[in-house]
Amino acid sequence: MKNLILVCFFILTASMAKAQCIRIYVSEKIKGIEIPIGRREFEVYVNDTLKKKLETDGSGYLTRLSLEKGKYNIKIASSEYACVPMNDVVVEESRSTDITIIVSTPAAVNPEKKK
Repeated sequence: MKNLILVCFFILTASMAKAQCIRIYVSEKIKGIEIPIGRREFEVYVNDTLKKKLETDGSGYLTRLSLEKGKYNIKIASSEYACVPMNDVVVEESRSTDITIIVSTPAAVNPEKKK
């Protein structure tokens, strides 16, 4: 009976929870191939406000970032890569939103002119 009560409590708690978050996958395109950026620290900005400094795992994912339901402008920045904005990211209630941000080195963004 105790187990049944505990199971009902957990199911009720889970159904009432309104957790929503975004999960950011960071990669770089080299010669048309998308390569994950692993073990790098990025500053994550939400609506132009620094939210957190997060590090990618080995597969290129940043830690989940919990946000309220709504529409956001997400930007990541690093000393090694150019800032990349993602506008109008929709976070829905009780859902996890995955986004992919493709970064490039500053040299790739503004290549120097060769003489």
